[in-house]
Amino acid sequence: MDADSPAPSIPASPGSLSRRGFLRTSVGGGTAIAIAALVPAGCARTYPQATRDNADLKVLTPKEYAVARAAAEALLVGVPVSATTVAKRIDQELAWVGEPIRTDMKTVLNLTEHATPLGGRLRRFTELEPRQRLAYLRTWRDSRLQLRRAAYQALKGFVYYFAYIDDASRSVTRFPGPWPERMQLPVKPVDFGEIA
Repeated sequence: MDADSPAPSIPASPGSLSRRGFLRTSVGGGTAIAIAALVPAGCARTYPQATRDNADLKVLTPKEYAVARAAAEALLVGVPVSATTVAKRIDQELAWVGEPIRTDMKTVLNLTEHATPLGGRLRRFTELEPRQRLAYLRTWRDSRLQLRRAAYQALKGFVYYFAYIDDASRSVTRFPGPWPERMQLPVKPVDFGEIA
């Protein structure tokens, strides 16, 4: 969990994001999409995380999956939900939500992996230790550039949402569960009379 957050909170569903796409609404979003498109998909590095996690990827590449997983590892310290679970859920949600959110999120993942020099890091995001990743993500959160802040909020929102919807997070959120789990309502037959 982000160390400077006062208490865990459940963000709004990623489904509430504008269908226009969150990057296109920020200053420089089009430029970021163009730059991310220039980054080769493989970039000569292997990303074995998806294979090791037995992830049946729907829309993310192995690299994008590895970045989502690495972000979850950094952001979810102390949350009893695995980064693997979160990354798989992000992949599935992006398969369902479609465009333009899918492309925007894939762009955010690619920029997060390769734009580490903007945060003073020479190694790629997935090569950093979780503590270093969190420090790097904070440079995006605190940036003067709206694009970087928007990208951070999107990534954090997806990671937190798919962690905190998990029942395992109840020990952190103190959510007692939906009411059908907490009480039994008596079932009574209802007589609607004759139906003509």
